[in-house]
Amino acid sequence: MKYEKIYSIAVFVFFSINLIAQNNTSDANFYKNEIGIDISNIITVLTKKPESYLLNYKRYFNQKRAIRCGLDIEWSTSNDGYKGLRNKAGYEWDRTIGNWKWQFSYGTDISFLYRANNFQANKTIRGGIHPFIGFAHYFVKQFSIATEVNLNFFCSRRIKPDSLDPEDNKTSFEMNVGSVGMLLICYHF
Repeated sequence: MKYEKIYSIAVFVFFSINLIAQNNTSDANFYKNEIGIDISNIITVLTKKPESYLLNYKRYFNQKRAIRCGLDIEWSTSNDGYKGLRNKAGYEWDRTIGNWKWQFSYGTDISFLYRANNFQANKTIRGGIHPFIGFAHYFVKQFSIATEVNLNFFCSRRIKPDSLDPEDNKTSFEMNVGSVGMLLICYHF
């Protein structure tokens, strides 16, 4: 009888440790990848938000940290149009608010823009740093809607090789607060 109690306690402790280990899966029970498409330009058909990146991607290290990038390509064939490439890369920290359905995020992005006019030699090159804060709402674990606002610090260089004005080829600095312009539909996998 004495050995049966010892064996019973040993078996109970062994299975309890397994159950506790299986119960602690908060870091393993999340999706590591996220793809987001900005639908704000679809909703506001006439104006394009300057903070908008059409395609966004995040790779989560754990539930609180992620790297992120965004890409936007603009292509026009009209005479007064231009071709442009904008991309961003950054780091983000996330905090859950209340239950799992609401999330607060903050971090910093760096960005690069290259834009060239179609039938002129004019070009614009711009780099920037963008601290941001954002919110996301999860409908289910795999789909969410998110928005963010950022503070923009830009260094721009406009290149007009045909111009004789020295102000046309000058580097300029700019700072502004971005509007809440992005409305992302996100898929987590």
